[in-house]
Amino acid sequence: MVGIFVPFWEMTMLNRGQTKDFKTYAEQTQILLNRGLNISDPGFAEQILRQTNYYRISAYSLSLRHNDKFKNGVSFENIYELYSADAAFRRIIMHYCFCVEIAFRSYLAYYIGEHFGPLGYMDDTNFHNPNYHASFIKDLDKYVERSDDVFIEHHKRNLNSVFPIWVIVEVMTFGTLSKLFKNMHPGDRTAISKTYIGYGRKYVENWLQCCAYCRNVAAHGGRFYNRFLRANPVRISAKDYPGVNNKTAFAFIIAIFNLLPSQDYKAALIGELDELFSKYPFVLLSKYGFPVNWKSMMK
Repeated sequence: MVGIFVPFWEMTMLNRGQTKDFKTYAEQTQILLNRGLNISDPGFAEQILRQTNYYRISAYSLSLRHNDKFKNGVSFENIYELYSADAAFRRIIMHYCFCVEIAFRSYLAYYIGEHFGPLGYMDDTNFHNPNYHASFIKDLDKYVERSDDVFIEHHKRNLNSVFPIWVIVEVMTFGTLSKLFKNMHPGDRTAISKTYIGYGRKYVENWLQCCAYCRNVAAHGGRFYNRFLRANPVRISAKDYPGVNNKTAFAFIIAIFNLLPSQDYKAALIGELDELFSKYPFVLLSKYGFPVNWKSMMK
């Protein structure tokens, strides 16, 4: 039997009678009180609900209630602490993914320039799949067209729009950068991975995808606390990370950590995470997938 497609807006109208009634901020606060949440300052609770949206912040209470009733002693401040900690966690993800991205731009620009010449990125014979390469060039054309960076304007005006790899790499998105790397010949991917990261290409390719994925989650305000993520970072050896669930935030932190360009960056990441967990003591490390000995695993 062929299914009947119902547009979203029509389905919404059909189910209109099943939705809950609109609630004011005061009524939302009362719902939380009725469910057993301790709220010492209703005005503060209403202010936070106004700023964040009830369903965004209530997601951080999932581990604090059972059958829609809050566990004894849980307060609104506890939920807001989890929310604030996750916002700080997202900022850490964003910062260190950006460090990875900047470094990888440099790696590819240098390698392609050295082995294939300044314009080697335009030659599809230097890449594995000509169709993917054509798509990559099409993306680049769009980025160049809409870019207002001074160095792009300089090459357009004075150099007949000839962009060497070390220039064009700066207008690529992280996704386009990953597309370029993934479409290089296996030997080139292996050389870049081994030379700059120190691991095989299958690990580096996967970790780059995971880095891009979790950066997108962070950029859109997604939750990392008490959540399984869709991508799946690969590990060098299961014995190095016993008990780590590959769907948790910690597995993604390991992937980012392994891609960082220096020991200074790696030490800084560990330090910022340690500081975050000290600042927000109500946070359970296990809800991010972090084991108790997480710092000894990051080396």
